[in-house]
Amino acid sequence: MAAMDKEAMLEELRETCAQLGYQIRYEKGDFSGGHCILKEQRLLVVNRRFTIERKIATIARALSELGVDAIFVRPAVRELIDNEREKSERS
Repeated sequence: MAAMDKEAMLEELRETCAQLGYQIRYEKGDFSGGHCILKEQRLLVVNRRFTIERKIATIARALSELGVDAIFVRPAVRELIDNEREKSERS
């Protein structure tokens, strides 16, 4: 993530979610986060108390589950998503 700062990466992930029709909501609570459909609205819910690194990882992991092969994603963002997919497959 050296080539892109964390705020820029978070914005790129938000734009990627938007391309897939998902809106990110930052909420408080005792949860990790992930994607869901609520009253036909596609949401990706992220714990607002997370550090920016953890928010990035949560969104990237959700995108890896949703799949981004059909849309353009910047190489640095795609690499992050692929890394999160590999981490979740190992655990």
